[in-house]
Amino acid sequence: MFKRVLIATDYSRHAERTLECIGEIPGMEEIVLVHVIHSSPVPASPHSPFHPPDSPHEVALQALELKRVELETMAGVPVTPLLVEGIDGDTAGAIVRTAKNEHSSLIVMGGRGQSLFRNLILGSVSDAVIRRTRNDILIMHFRGMVRAGEVELEKFCRNVFSHVLCPVDFSKPSGYTLDYLKQLGNVRTVTLLHVIDPASFPDTIPLRKHDAEQRLALLEADLRVKSIRSVSLIRIGIPAQEISRVAEEEDVSLILIARYGQSDYAKNIPLGRVVEAVMTHAERPLFVLNPHLILDLRVQELRYEEFSLAEQVWKGYHQQKGDTRTDRIFGVFVEGTLAAVARCRRHPDGLEVDGVFVPEDYRARGYARSAVHALIEACGHEPLFMHATLELVSFYASFGFVRIDEAELPPTIRERFNFAGGDLEGSDVQPMKRPVSDVLL
Repeated sequence: MFKRVLIATDYSRHAERTLECIGEIPGMEEIVLVHVIHSSPVPASPHSPFHPPDSPHEVALQALELKRVELETMAGVPVTPLLVEGIDGDTAGAIVRTAKNEHSSLIVMGGRGQSLFRNLILGSVSDAVIRRTRNDILIMHFRGMVRAGEVELEKFCRNVFSHVLCPVDFSKPSGYTLDYLKQLGNVRTVTLLHVIDPASFPDTIPLRKHDAEQRLALLEADLRVKSIRSVSLIRIGIPAQEISRVAEEEDVSLILIARYGQSDYAKNIPLGRVVEAVMTHAERPLFVLNPHLILDLRVQELRYEEFSLAEQVWKGYHQQKGDTRTDRIFGVFVEGTLAAVARCRRHPDGLEVDGVFVPEDYRARGYARSAVHALIEACGHEPLFMHATLELVSFYASFGFVRIDEAELPPTIRERFNFAGGDLEGSDVQPMKRPVSDVLL
């Protein structure tokens, strides 16, 4: 299943434990063993103008070669050792870049550690890798145990996929995670956990619990078809804390969780808030899965009774209001949530386009373009006028809008900016017009 696995190592005890666990990953065909090094100026030598004897570079290469032989013997698959440069000290960036260049299907790292050459790789860097990569990533956490006066690392990786804790919120990402789990093939037991956050709608907790029980029963039945034993738990509390607590109580071998949850996977954010918190609290191996989802996207004109949805979005945009007598509002719904709006307002002497707005969490995904496209398709049979902010002139030009003088605006549309005293550019505004003859791109 994981044909080409990248393992990042810094030769720490956590890294060594991680290498011992690699044989538990199903379907491996090749391993890429990576160590990141940050070069420092060293005096040249007559023996080697680039790398003097016993330089950190040579020591790292020797250590990688030893690990290659050891790992190939243990895992039974070819191992490619790579020593990569951390540009400007960016260790996480080097790992993410190498995983992409090597077409790795999985990144494996220890949860914390210290480099042999004082280059921190694990710990804070593993967190940074999770945030920046779109690969699936397995972070191996090991608890410390005191034996004979020394701290040793407890090894959780024996059959790391044997008992999997799978948090579910009944969203698309958690559904994807369960489908993924069923394909792993060597999972013996699954603990399904649904956490009800009492901070949201506390009066509905009994109803939400009853609904969760029914849904979890269906999920258990589905897992039984795959001969996977499962148990279900419902907890009330803060999701990340409950996930970590149950992982300890149930003595699971792995936490498997999607990087996005129900409330955030449709937004333009790098990592879901629950996963981010689990990264901090969990003391068990953590598998963060990157779901490949197709969002439910709907572009449509809002009905009058839906104008209040647009007004909620406009709270972050001068608190605009919709007027059912003059306005047509077009929106982009992402998984049922209004994520972009654009308004066409009829004045006595022309049509004005304004109120084009996308909340910050949904930006940089083309939703504004989709909303404006729908507006022009519906209203573009007449000339359209607008006051465009200067930074968006090129955006509206792509729809056929052209710059015009302020005097060319219809009087009632021009009146909205009379406060500028004829200096619209000084107000960061450019009048624009889209003639009927222009073709929608």
